[in-house]
Amino acid sequence: MDKQEREQFVADLIRLNTVGGHEDRVAHFLKAAFDARGIYNQVLPVENGRSNFYAEIGTGEIDKVVALEGHEDVVALGNPAAWDHEPLGAEIKDGKMYGRGTTDMKGGLAAECIAMFELADRAEPVRGKVKLLVTVAEESSPQNHMQGAQAFTKAGYLADVDAMILAEPSFGQLNCANKGSLTYAVTSKGKAAHSSMPQLGFNAIEPLMTFYQAQQAFFATLGAENPHLGKTVPVVTKIEGGQQLNSVPSTAALYMKVRTIPEEPNLMILDHLQELIDRINRQEGAQLALELLGQKVPVVTDPHGEFNQILHQVAEEVFDQSIKVCGSAAGTDASEMIKGNPDMTIAVFGPGNRTAHQVDEYMLLSTFHKDIEVYKQAILTYFG
Repeated sequence: MDKQEREQFVADLIRLNTVGGHEDRVAHFLKAAFDARGIYNQVLPVENGRSNFYAEIGTGEIDKVVALEGHEDVVALGNPAAWDHEPLGAEIKDGKMYGRGTTDMKGGLAAECIAMFELADRAEPVRGKVKLLVTVAEESSPQNHMQGAQAFTKAGYLADVDAMILAEPSFGQLNCANKGSLTYAVTSKGKAAHSSMPQLGFNAIEPLMTFYQAQQAFFATLGAENPHLGKTVPVVTKIEGGQQLNSVPSTAALYMKVRTIPEEPNLMILDHLQELIDRINRQEGAQLALELLGQKVPVVTDPHGEFNQILHQVAEEVFDQSIKVCGSAAGTDASEMIKGNPDMTIAVFGPGNRTAHQVDEYMLLSTFHKDIEVYKQAILTYFG
């Protein structure tokens, strides 16, 4: 494909609205593109309106498998009036393509697809096997988060994979690790009463504040630091309590997002939080409850493994600059997919930048084109 064809392909992908579901639009768009090139592919329904997509090339002559991974959904557009560029317009200006998903991560997904098209078009067949795994629900709420990755994992698509590239935005770096996460709520039940007679009720906010202080003290004791991921990072993201100003609140809730590292596992943190809640309930007669809304395990892979060394070297050659190897604070589908094959090498390398989820999100087209070359050359070098 020439540059114009590549850019048309990613523009068509950006213009498909896949906010809050509707990933079928991408799955069927990809199917048509892969069908037109005679490449084996499948649309794999996950739930109504949401389908994973799978494609595969290569002779399998050698026993090496590389997976390319991306997701179809994007986050909400926000206020369209706040954008200087049409959110789904894929407008190109000064070497940048603007639109929701350019950075996170339809730009990266398009680069992976084009790499497969161009590998399949080579006169010499690809000797190993290249899989494309495209998921739904990566950007979804905790209740159905990573449904697509879970479906691929449970169906065994990762079992034979030696190395996987996720084309998430990597800011010009090669990420060989990503943090895990815990998303949870702590709810508090009390008893409503008139604010002039608080002794007749039980203020649900007060034990919740006791818990907040206790958990902050606990998090302050966590001192481990991963060389690629840094420290565990807790953030209070939402607090609710009461209904009106002249009543003792009967309910309250606190919501948390914790970015985790292997040295301080999710289960250890959850166990300690439950101990705090049990103690406060006993001592204060409170009714606190911990509700786990979602979690991801941290992923750390060897940056010096064969595939990651090849990918790193190729990236530096293509970009003609030093490429930093590091970890990412954000989570990815890898947290789910690693469960299907703990031995596979993981790398996050995509054309996105720090405008993910922002107004006027964009992607540098020069980076997009170079990433396609990196994917192709790294795969061919790995296959030998």
